[in-house]
Amino acid sequence: MSQERRKYQRIPLEATLGFQELSFHKGDAPSTSSYKDVSAGGLLIDSPRAYPLGTLLKLELRVPGWGRYQNHFGPVQDADVRPLVALGMVVRVEQLDAGGYELGIKFQNVYPDDLEALVKFLEAHAPSSSL
Repeated sequence: MSQERRKYQRIPLEATLGFQELSFHKGDAPSTSSYKDVSAGGLLIDSPRAYPLGTLLKLELRVPGWGRYQNHFGPVQDADVRPLVALGMVVRVEQLDAGGYELGIKFQNVYPDDLEALVKFLEAHAPSSSL
């Protein structure tokens, strides 16, 4: 089990995520999960099954409210319904007591404007740390 050092502040959110393993054969049907937290570097999610470390996943991340941070053309109200689509790599797998697995997913490829919008969204919603 890989324990990669976290470099990003993680924000807990309740939202949906669709993910599917990228492979050359016809893969399993896409899975859906709610993610536990999100950062500019990746996600922590629940999964019904384990994936080997290094597995690439196609992610369709729904982040409520992130659309207003995007630079886009077209109606603003459509931005929040568009998922953030990214390529992620499984960097941590942990079996949960209640069954299922917790996966650490590191972003490998995200459209630059989407990543910039996600970072702005996370910064705006980060809990303020008091000294």
